[in-house]
Amino acid sequence: MLAHNAAGNYRFLGERGRPFSGGAVADQGFDMVHAILDRPLSLDEGLAAAVRHVGKAGRPVQAIAGFELRIPEPLTLDDFNAFNDRYVKALESIGLVAEGLFPAGRTNVSATVGQVSEPSVYAVTFSVHASRGRPGYVMSGVPEEKSGDVESMLESMMRVLTSRMAELGVAWEDATAIQLYGVDDVQGGLVDHVLRLLGPAAVHGIHWFPSLPPIEGLRLEIDVRSVATETVLLAS
Repeated sequence: MLAHNAAGNYRFLGERGRPFSGGAVADQGFDMVHAILDRPLSLDEGLAAAVRHVGKAGRPVQAIAGFELRIPEPLTLDDFNAFNDRYVKALESIGLVAEGLFPAGRTNVSATVGQVSEPSVYAVTFSVHASRGRPGYVMSGVPEEKSGDVESMLESMMRVLTSRMAELGVAWEDATAIQLYGVDDVQGGLVDHVLRLLGPAAVHGIHWFPSLPPIEGLRLEIDVRSVATETVLLAS
């Protein structure tokens, strides 16, 4: 469902029982900032750091519209559900709930190089007072619908993301960053099955992270955002 996080100044694709939204778009007169932690912090420390940074920017915790997480390794379905239970409690503890839903999008992957030793926060996206003539948005990571050849997996991810973006009223052409997670050789399919669909945003290319989706057996994941500002937070 399309819901409104009025306190955070963005609309989001929420779903009852899901610990993250499908994506979020800033309200009129607002935009998005994407902040990377210079080194990932454990889940609780990372959430606290995100809340502090957002507060220093003069924004409430509800302004947080997306998280990028890193986990040590892909999880079984039971372990993934257990992780989500912990994640939900953490979000509730910082007050990041809107209309009984969890409004922040999420990408959650296991890095195959530069691994973390525990679930950690890598980046946060939040809304700010700004306007640049195009919508600020952040989309949750989408893995392949089912395993197959690289081209079919890429097509399925792009299809799901495109559908969710249409629900939010945003477009690929406004993207400022597209991120791909995987270890497969995908170079041959990226131009035809991803970049050619982006329009002018294809000039930004693709950020590749040698990583795996959070559930065992999945191979690829893609997310996308459109933000006014990119910044790096120094871990203290």
